[in-house]
Amino acid sequence: MSAVALLLLTPLVAGFVSLGLRRADALHGVNLTAMLVLAGAQAATMMRVVQHGGFRAYHDLVAVDALSAYVLLIITGIGFTCSLYTRSYFEHYRAQGTISPVRMSRYFFLFHMFMFTMILATLANSLGILWVAIEATTLATTFLVNFFKRKASLEAGWKYLILCSVGIALALFGTVLMYLSSVRALGDVSGALNVTELLQAADQLDPHAVKVAFIFILIGYGTKIGLVPMHTWVPEAYSEAPAPVSAMLAGVLETVALYAVLRSKTVVDAVVSPGYAGNLLIFFGLLSFGVAACFILIQRDVKRLFAYSSIEHMGIAIIGFGIGGAVGTFGALFHLLNHALAKSLAFFAAGNVHIRFGTREIGNVRGLLKAQPITALALLTAGVALVAMPPTAMFLSEVSVMTALATHVSGGETFHLGRFLTITIADEARNMGLVSLFLVLAVVVFGGFMYRILGMVWGDPPAEIQQREPWSLAHAPFVVSMGALVALGFFIPESVGELMTVAVKILTAR
Repeated sequence: MSAVALLLLTPLVAGFVSLGLRRADALHGVNLTAMLVLAGAQAATMMRVVQHGGFRAYHDLVAVDALSAYVLLIITGIGFTCSLYTRSYFEHYRAQGTISPVRMSRYFFLFHMFMFTMILATLANSLGILWVAIEATTLATTFLVNFFKRKASLEAGWKYLILCSVGIALALFGTVLMYLSSVRALGDVSGALNVTELLQAADQLDPHAVKVAFIFILIGYGTKIGLVPMHTWVPEAYSEAPAPVSAMLAGVLETVALYAVLRSKTVVDAVVSPGYAGNLLIFFGLLSFGVAACFILIQRDVKRLFAYSSIEHMGIAIIGFGIGGAVGTFGALFHLLNHALAKSLAFFAAGNVHIRFGTREIGNVRGLLKAQPITALALLTAGVALVAMPPTAMFLSEVSVMTALATHVSGGETFHLGRFLTITIADEARNMGLVSLFLVLAVVVFGGFMYRILGMVWGDPPAEIQQREPWSLAHAPFVVSMGALVALGFFIPESVGELMTVAVKILTAR
């Protein structure tokens, strides 16, 4: 069986097998086995792409290149660490009787369907199938957000479902516009939405229709990414979902939704000037960065704090992709991987804190270093990474994006203010303004974020809180994530580096 078939079939089989199981050990065993198979299939796919280039399969319905293989790396990697963490996380709730065996089996079914839809979106050659897969992620994750069946989680689940469905409807309209433009040019209904066909026929597509289509696609998928002002579901959903689900939403789903935007952007860049899509991405990226930085200052719930951090970092990645070029695109791709690692680690730590202290309120958590030293180290590492401090890899990716922003050139901007006043802003002046804004926002995030994190770590815990955390295999995902964040700050594995280099060429080719 090919690696692509394994990637698609493994989560489907694991999901339906989980529906028939009622023992926790069996459910976790199936889950981890499926994740290992997916990791192996992804590694085989990645090596094939690195050694022989991209390929298509199943009558061009599947297309795999360096970009899709890179996103698959994030999906399977974070999926694996979340699966490792799930066992210890749910053991607490199972011991309390909060979760029944039936609900456990439903959780794993939905989790594997979530994995399947994201993998399908990444492998799809058609923008239509990509849209269907992204929509299917909404259906799977809505029930995961509302897993604990509390009033707040039910409200968060409905808000997530409604807003994301509206966003996906807008993305559908953009996809239809792209289809109409393609059919008029190609006359081939069957392959009118295939990315490979669209790129080959780029000079025949209607540039005006493609421009309008991209606006709807960006706003639609931008809702799933959590870009401002389509972000309002993010804090509620991330705070109410189980910690492993929050980690998958922040670290993986946002990346897959951004992947959908990037696939459409490659077509738009081939039809019109790259500056069109790039400027839209820079605008939404800076807006998201700025709004998230302000809201980080006033958060009192640790999971909501991490939710706004996700909005911030997706904004930074969007800025890098909007700037384009080798430096900006490479930095943005690297930032997606680093953010997935750091944010999943942060939510793992938040899950442990909630279990021990019984609260998500930052003001009610003190002395974490004494009560849970391993969790405290994980929280500190995630915090240092999320504010882009060395030696974590996030420092390198954020500096790369900022460097690209400083050197970005697109011809200057001219603004007409009334009949008698015309102002021309040179590239150098505009760049310095944008870089200054970027730095100010980064300082705001650093101060607000680390103030909250350090307040939880230092001090003395309440007397009723147990002050010990013996080492166990439950801490394996912490070690993996922390090790990867620090190691990538010094060394990128050759295969991953080659994958990123080729992916940059795909995204910057015109």
